[in-house]
Amino acid sequence: MKKIAAALLLASLLLALLAGCGGSGMGEEEIRETFRTLVEASYELNEIYFGSGLPYEVDLETMMRLMGITADMEEVVVNYMPVTKDAAYQSEAEIREATKKVFSDDICSHLFMLGFEGLRTDTDESVSFARFIEEQGILTVRIDLDEEALPMGRTYDFSRMEILIEEPERIRASFPSLLDGRPAETVRITIIKTADGWRLDSPTY
Repeated sequence: MKKIAAALLLASLLLALLAGCGGSGMGEEEIRETFRTLVEASYELNEIYFGSGLPYEVDLETMMRLMGITADMEEVVVNYMPVTKDAAYQSEAEIREATKKVFSDDICSHLFMLGFEGLRTDTDESVSFARFIEEQGILTVRIDLDEEALPMGRTYDFSRMEILIEEPERIRASFPSLLDGRPAETVRITIIKTADGWRLDSPTY
């Protein structure tokens, strides 16, 4: 009996040790707050990359003055307009920096291509033009983004988090979501640990 008890005690200690080695080192509440902070920070970025972008100047004369376009030109084709002075971001660098604070490198690479380069097929045909172009130090935004914008009203119920995977450098959890305040599907979200802290490795829009 003593040998059996000792074996059971050893097994339980080993299981506890393995569980400790496999976890993130954070308690459940800290995990919840990490997800909450990153996901809530992503809402604004989702609007920039998948929604209507940033507010832009609607006055053509203001645009021409800012961009150095002279009034004697016969025709001015406007696809991009300067963002307003009170827009949350005034340069491509600012948007990139904010994105890096929320998303993993892999997600950032896709977002930067979508935002600043545009998407192309294997035959180099344009699928989607860049959402933003910086010209002469002025950030401009494509004016037709509303036509391709995705619905942006999704939020999450963090109080009902279910942890699916917890590893030292990766945590995956599910959250019931709300779309425009109405119950929607449960979404699985992954965060990964980087040299700069935890970052989202999943879309949240």
